[in-house]
Amino acid sequence: MRTVIADKRWAEKYPDIGTGPVSAEPLISPEHFELEREKIFRRTWLNIGRVEEIPNPGDYIAKDLTMCRASVLLIRGRDGEVRGFHNVCSHRGNKLVWDEKGTCKGTLTCGFHAWAYNTTGKLTWVPDEENFFDLPKCDLGLSPIHTEVFEGFIFIHLAERPPERLREYLGGVADQLEGGGFSQLALTGRYKVDERANWKIALDAQNELYHLPFQHRRTIPKFCVLKDGQFTRLLDVRLFNHHSVYSSDPPDDRVGPATEKLAAQYSVAETEHRLPRIGSFDFYTIFPNMALLLFSGVSHDFYMTYNFWPQAVDRTDWDIKLYFRPAENAGQRVGQEYFKCLLRDLLQEDATAHEQIHIGLASRAKKELYLQDEEMQIRYFHTVLERFYAEA
Repeated sequence: MRTVIADKRWAEKYPDIGTGPVSAEPLISPEHFELEREKIFRRTWLNIGRVEEIPNPGDYIAKDLTMCRASVLLIRGRDGEVRGFHNVCSHRGNKLVWDEKGTCKGTLTCGFHAWAYNTTGKLTWVPDEENFFDLPKCDLGLSPIHTEVFEGFIFIHLAERPPERLREYLGGVADQLEGGGFSQLALTGRYKVDERANWKIALDAQNELYHLPFQHRRTIPKFCVLKDGQFTRLLDVRLFNHHSVYSSDPPDDRVGPATEKLAAQYSVAETEHRLPRIGSFDFYTIFPNMALLLFSGVSHDFYMTYNFWPQAVDRTDWDIKLYFRPAENAGQRVGQEYFKCLLRDLLQEDATAHEQIHIGLASRAKKELYLQDEEMQIRYFHTVLERFYAEA
């Protein structure tokens, strides 16, 4: 028996993406996971953080990229430029920096034999240097990684020669977000979730609103359902090269919990800040593993980032960051803390679902995913995956 749906707006807008089932095999397959190491994560621009995380000369971020079998180091030089390097000492290959972030006073020193490097990656000191054999010291700086910044978001590319610059890679996403003033909002909260699920399962589960009235029916009741029982429809779906965005507005007649009203009442800011939004809520998927969520607040906009870092075919580190305008009074702080607590509960529900989905698909009882029209952005994500799998 088939269900007939009168309005298939997104399939009509993007007929080349198709409407058939999507294979579930890439979500659980060790073979696909290995393909993704070289064909996706070493061939695309990856978001590592924001410039505000390393505001001063000598500030650095270190990140182990298990999927890429690499450790990377981002550091702000004395000239103010943000540079990326492999986090590997040139002497014997030891990891140079072991903590996630920090500040160096001028040099980074390897803990193995104390080889030292400055903030531009240059090798500046070698203990007992005279005992080496024609040591080419000027050629033994840290190995650079292509690093570019867009609107304060730091991206790296691990290829020796990236096929395109970051701005070109982002394409229509950059056109939509350029000049958005993201730097006016500050990192206000962060959650990290170690999930027993494939990274694509986690991303897919967040990349739609279809689940909200059911999975989150108690935490955010009636958020995506109108009074007459009809589902709220997306305002827009836009596909950009490798990326996508969907946009929505909550129902006009939604009545939230009393605590939500109270938090909103006392969190009004005197100064507005508006992000470059399409609707009240925009969800960008920036291929391969980043999501950027823009929200319309009561007084000003705020945003979140998701980064889904694969650790194994069945394990993912989900890194969530929240950015608000700095609170100007206690009421605004209460409003922000309320949202952070609400988000924590939502994320717990989501993380549990991700793991249960992986268990279900790993049984191979179901071999295909059936996606509806409002899940076009998921269908497109899988289309892009297949495109990368097929590349030589």
